[in-house]
Amino acid sequence: MSDMAKKPGTGAIFLQQTMPFDELIEGSTSIFHRRHDVHDRMVYNVAAGQVVIRQGGKPECLFEIISGTLKLSQVTEDGRQIIVGFPSSGESVGLTGGKEYRYAAESLTRTWLRPVRWKAFHEHLMQSLPAREKLLGWFDAQEKMLLDRIAVLSLQSPMSKLAAFLLKQISQQTNGAGHDDVIIDLPMTQRDIATYLAIAPETCSRTMRKLREDEIIEAMGRSGEGKLLKILNWERVNEVANGPFL
Repeated sequence: MSDMAKKPGTGAIFLQQTMPFDELIEGSTSIFHRRHDVHDRMVYNVAAGQVVIRQGGKPECLFEIISGTLKLSQVTEDGRQIIVGFPSSGESVGLTGGKEYRYAAESLTRTWLRPVRWKAFHEHLMQSLPAREKLLGWFDAQEKMLLDRIAVLSLQSPMSKLAAFLLKQISQQTNGAGHDDVIIDLPMTQRDIATYLAIAPETCSRTMRKLREDEIIEAMGRSGEGKLLKILNWERVNEVANGPFL
């Protein structure tokens, strides 16, 4: 079973290693580094590959992503892992109205996070209209992430699914400005992409190779924590995503 499988009571691993917010527990400084933002709020630099929250843990806080990318996953009752999404800068994780986290979160890149304690945030909501508007924005982003995955899963072919995934990454990394020759950074593994798209890793590999052979995309080597991909024909990616393509 995955390291991020449901373990009741484990809660926010980030919090366990950095509680309270203004003090780092000895030994964790190689993973988490503190600073203050322009509003003098505490933010933390989380190394790639770190578990931020565990599925089934008690929701003690939510995390606003200042920069970087996380992977959200859920382990089903029969032990299968489902990847829910890859939230990045401007989004939040740990947003729940229930008694436990419904998914796990792991950093794919070095990520700046601003933790917000639920108790303090609830009190702030009662007094601040901007805080309420911010919460609605977070809920809207979370809903959009889930709707994006539903839309991808509704596509019939692996080619269309992968193209739709690439369009999402282009939109996130270029603020919606899709065009030829744009270069995107994919910090997730090909296996993670396959799991997110609900296709076999081998199918994902063949489909990615087909897009390269058709000169729709081009591999550009590695970035610091991921792979760089150049979009040679943005219109073709868009057509394939809305295809049916076998």
